[in-house]
Amino acid sequence: MSDLPNETSSGQDLPHPHPGTATRRRSTTEQLADALTTPLAVAQRVLPDSPVPVALGAGALALVGLIEWPVAAAIGLGYVAVRRWHPAR
Repeated sequence: MSDLPNETSSGQDLPHPHPGTATRRRSTTEQLADALTTPLAVAQRVLPDSPVPVALGAGALALVGLIEWPVAAAIGLGYVAVRRWHPAR
């Protein structure tokens, strides 16, 4: 006899432990969407609510020459995009 809880001695599966609550397998598209949107959701929680620190930081980096002005502008636009993005449910 098998020691596995989901099999009988004849090898047949036992009924679902909670009838009527069978779990639905997520499609590949749903899994891919979650994988792509999870970093954006994390960024929304981590980034400050005000754009001032982001703008000052990007401007300061551009001013001292560590990054170019177009990169600083892209950082600012990226911040605005992440702040305004909300997943469609």
